[in-house]
Amino acid sequence: MIRNIVFDIGNVLIGFDAMDYLTSLFGEEKAIRIAGAVFGSGYWEELDIARLSEEEILELFYSGAPDLREEIKEAFDRIGECVTKLDWPIPLIDSLKEKGYGVYFLSNMSEHVINSNPDAFGFVSHMDGGIWSCDVHTIKPGAEIYRILLDKYSLVPEECLFIDDRNENIAVGKKTGMKGIVFKDQDQLITDLDKALTKDASHDRITVLCYGDSNTYGYDPHTRGRYPYDKRWTTLLGEKLGCRYEVIPEGLNGRTTAFDRPGEAWKNGAASFISCLGTHKPVDCVIIMLGTNDCDKELGLSSEDIADGMETLVKMVEEETPALQGYVPEIIVAVPAAIQGDIERSPFADKLTPESVRKSVDIRPLYREIAERHFVKFADAANGIEVASDCEHLTEEGHRQIAELFLDVIRAIP
Repeated sequence: MIRNIVFDIGNVLIGFDAMDYLTSLFGEEKAIRIAGAVFGSGYWEELDIARLSEEEILELFYSGAPDLREEIKEAFDRIGECVTKLDWPIPLIDSLKEKGYGVYFLSNMSEHVINSNPDAFGFVSHMDGGIWSCDVHTIKPGAEIYRILLDKYSLVPEECLFIDDRNENIAVGKKTGMKGIVFKDQDQLITDLDKALTKDASHDRITVLCYGDSNTYGYDPHTRGRYPYDKRWTTLLGEKLGCRYEVIPEGLNGRTTAFDRPGEAWKNGAASFISCLGTHKPVDCVIIMLGTNDCDKELGLSSEDIADGMETLVKMVEEETPALQGYVPEIIVAVPAAIQGDIERSPFADKLTPESVRKSVDIRPLYREIAERHFVKFADAANGIEVASDCEHLTEEGHRQIAELFLDVIRAIP
């Protein structure tokens, strides 16, 4: 359950438009050069970290445009004019506190900027506390500053909703266990925040949605029916995670990532994904384990095509869940067990080829790249998972192994 709201400040609770500010002082040509020397050089982050004196940092700024030394100094001294006071943060903060939420800030900010326009930072006195990067000498997206906030105020990560305008900062917050909303504008924030808090009001378990194919369904390759409930990896995972979690199996035999199957377009994973997310909202974690059926020769897909299908699903979670529940859940991109064994003797020999086997292996690094690109978790079941003689489906031992794999990945999320 969400108990605390943590805000970024720059370009969230205050306006900070450097280019407009610099252009108003020096014109567009000089503004571009000064912005490069000050904000595009990496030295501005040093100001936020506060390991060097202001004089030392100014010299670093000057090094990027030595002929604009005076202009850079003037822009630095007048930086308060770049900070815009907003009228909505205080009413929002007060309303959240009246509802019983703790309200904190976590900001990359220098003492120079904070002191440059005190009136614009008036909302800080309405909050329960927070961390300035200049006070702790570390900045986002480094994980340490998040830990400092959580430790200082004894906050439970899973009870915190973090709001920031940068996706990479949200991603690190999620790795600590927080939920996150990427800030775009005031209207979007109010809408997403209301949805998140409304949906969360009676949300007393951590929900894990398992979106997959027949191996998530629990297909039994010996009976061609379904494994007993207590033998499926989704059941085993729920037992291992304990009563604080709710594991939701959403497996469909023959499901692809995002492609129609001849005569079975309804098995396209993208076609039913949003409705599935909506059915189980709010969802805290989504495991997507698909790709085996995409390797069938009848579809004629390349490894890259299959990876594109997986990325389509990841993007759907990122783009659609804010409207459904206010925040994006943790996403786990999972490579399914590789197709293996004597495919000529498999009951699915008519759709499997050596090329199918190769593709089921080749998607592994492509899936990892997707996880890295989207700042989400990655689980690798391609190797070391026991598959039955039909070359595709998990044995009972394979289900146990998959459950252990996801247990380790989820436990890495505080």
